[in-house]
Amino acid sequence: MNKVILLLAILAVASATKADAFQGLWSTFKIRYQKFYDVAEEITRFSTFIQNCEKIQRLNSQNDGVKYGINQFTDLTDAEFSDRFASNAAFYADEEGQNTFDEVILPVGALPESVDWRDKNAVTPVKDQGHCGSCWAFSTTGVLESFYYINNGKLLTFSEQQFVDCSALNHGCNGGLPYLALKYAANKGVELESDYPYTAKDGKCAYDAKKTVAVTGGYKLITTKSTEQLKTAIVAGPVSVAVQADQDAFRYYKSGVVTKDCGAALNHAVLAVGYKKIDGVEAFIVKNSWATTWGQEGYIHIGTDQTQNKGKGVCGILGMPVIATKLV
Repeated sequence: MNKVILLLAILAVASATKADAFQGLWSTFKIRYQKFYDVAEEITRFSTFIQNCEKIQRLNSQNDGVKYGINQFTDLTDAEFSDRFASNAAFYADEEGQNTFDEVILPVGALPESVDWRDKNAVTPVKDQGHCGSCWAFSTTGVLESFYYINNGKLLTFSEQQFVDCSALNHGCNGGLPYLALKYAANKGVELESDYPYTAKDGKCAYDAKKTVAVTGGYKLITTKSTEQLKTAIVAGPVSVAVQADQDAFRYYKSGVVTKDCGAALNHAVLAVGYKKIDGVEAFIVKNSWATTWGQEGYIHIGTDQTQNKGKGVCGILGMPVIATKLV
């Protein structure tokens, strides 16, 4: 046997051994996340799955206090994941550095050691945006749901699909910005999820003015690059925030506090519902819209260190915080 043939034989054995090592995880993954492929796609998806599992293993070997793991996205390439779930980059990039609205400086008093609006039943359950770049709509409904509860004592579930279909300044499943959705809500009101259910795809606007709830008078952009300002805003209620979500530290998060390596190029809108110390590290409590199968039952803890990323904070969370304002 010549050397080339021997090398190919060794590589084939090594590849088969690696596949065998991940076969059990692959079978469990497909069952848990209800994944079905044709024969050709299964081969490529399995290969991608192995590569991503190896990334997760490397992340966990860092022993940085954060746990990473397999989730519903482990069969996607980096490009596919970014295209489906972090599609807002262009919209946030257009806003950055432009004085489209004034930042509000909140008066800062003595801040409580921790806040968690879930403890006050002011936050709806984690939702799932599906294969639609509508994170901005979910961040918006999250703000409005909590805002309405705080001001009216009743927790309602509002319609993301209304924003996807009807908020003309945004771009439906192709991305958008929460402050523009809040501007729309101030003008039109918001329907309940039950009246205008989510479809995870763009549709024709079916807004019914008779079914809307008047929730907000508009929006305010909280002073950026300030942990103190974001914490102050959170004391009053959950806040729409933006992060970079396409880095492995965010994508594969399971538990702990993320304090580094997740970038600051904003491309995903989420909801900050509180802050607290976890094993001595202060973190924002952030609700995502990728179902409870992602992260810590749909949540992630992001460090409050504002020295990260030139003041934009860990994952860029201090880059564009937005709140709803009262009706006038």
